[in-house]
Amino acid sequence: MAKCDLSIVLDDPQGMHAGGDKISGVVRVQVDADVACKGLEVKSLWRTHGRGNVASETAGTSILFHGQWQAGETQEYRFELPIAQWPPSFQGYYLSVDHYVDARAKIPWAFDPKASEPFQVVASCGPEETQVAEQSAQMKGIVGCFVSIFATVALVGFGLTLSAFGGFALLLLIIPLLGGVWWFFRKFLPKYLLGDVRVDFTATHVSPGETASGQLVIRPRKNVSINEIDLHLHARERCVSGSGSNRTTHRHTFVDTHESVHAATTLTAGKEHRFPIDVSIPADAAYSLDLSDNEVIWSTTLRVDIPRWPDWVEEVPLLVLPSGDHTGSNETKASPRDVLSAVSTSRRSLDESGSDGMETDAMEGADQITFSETAHHVWSVREDRSQVEGLAEAITGLSFDLEAEIERRLLYAGEDDPHVFKDGYAVWARYPDPPLPLVLYVPHELADEFEQIGRDVWRGRGTIVGWDALHGRLQIKLESPA
Repeated sequence: MAKCDLSIVLDDPQGMHAGGDKISGVVRVQVDADVACKGLEVKSLWRTHGRGNVASETAGTSILFHGQWQAGETQEYRFELPIAQWPPSFQGYYLSVDHYVDARAKIPWAFDPKASEPFQVVASCGPEETQVAEQSAQMKGIVGCFVSIFATVALVGFGLTLSAFGGFALLLLIIPLLGGVWWFFRKFLPKYLLGDVRVDFTATHVSPGETASGQLVIRPRKNVSINEIDLHLHARERCVSGSGSNRTTHRHTFVDTHESVHAATTLTAGKEHRFPIDVSIPADAAYSLDLSDNEVIWSTTLRVDIPRWPDWVEEVPLLVLPSGDHTGSNETKASPRDVLSAVSTSRRSLDESGSDGMETDAMEGADQITFSETAHHVWSVREDRSQVEGLAEAITGLSFDLEAEIERRLLYAGEDDPHVFKDGYAVWARYPDPPLPLVLYVPHELADEFEQIGRDVWRGRGTIVGWDALHGRLQIKLESPA
């Protein structure tokens, strides 16, 4: 039987690729016998894995070849495909999202050979549809109105139907009656006591490391003593498997924090009371996802603890998205950039003034920053393009002693790259901890040293010259030996 084997070799298999960019490489075909190929197809896609029903989407497809392959030959076909803008790669408890390059050779009257190669994707911006939180809030309001109307109708009709149908009417009405009782105690009674209660957030779109700010506004009908106002932040995976009567929902909570908004107090009747709310999102928070039957859901629950009375409880959905999707700012997240920017400015000023022998606080501060600290700052914001590019700009020009694990010589670097030394070249490398991808520009004087190193660890000194946005790598120009 005619047979061929496929394999995929990515140009940067270990790199962190930005959503919306390109993924490139080659499809290698090894042929055991003469075979006709109706089409060698390659595509970029994402798929979910885990407990939920599988969701997937193709970002781009290309036909690389069609024709005849001869026995014993090996062919390579280069490809470049778009990467899906959303979702990013994600590894959770019940849910995982992975990106792949898949290849398939369509062979008549035979099983089609296939190959698949995964790659990592980080978010450059959020999904096109970002109205999930608003829609959820609107839906909750509609459901609440429906429950109110339904409960009222059920209570009014209970007396009429009971006399007509006897005990059978009790069975027909028990479910809506239970729903009405739940609404009465959980919604009507707290609102009856507290009056008009609003939760106003300045924005329900927030990025990892940022804070969603707002306020809880209460105007009680009469004086009300409360034990506490508290807030819970939740993040959970929700995956649905099966369908119809076999439909099963799997939930896993991976964030559950609690904090007090206000201690015990008395709310004065007719007076509007405002309580500030700050919801801090962890810096390493997973993004919100809504992929058919696979979701990552963030929400905050506010509770007003009323003694000897049903508590008022409200859940507010949050969307955790890359910072490019909204106009918020975050001082904590920007602080590494500000610190390094100040140091970089001080160093440049000293260099320009020619004060090589001057001992100043600014220079001492710059010298105290290690490449390890710098790498950690870059690594912490690597998924946010605007943050990482701003940070790279701030630290450009700083020199460090560093070490790097060599990956391979870079083929695309040439005369068009302004950082390449004359008669030098560039290599891809990676800092050990954190595993920050690097581009090292090697001068001619170090060429022999790098040839001997191979894929081992190199140690030396270099100057940061920029950020390779296409491949997500910090660019460093190495210093020639004295």
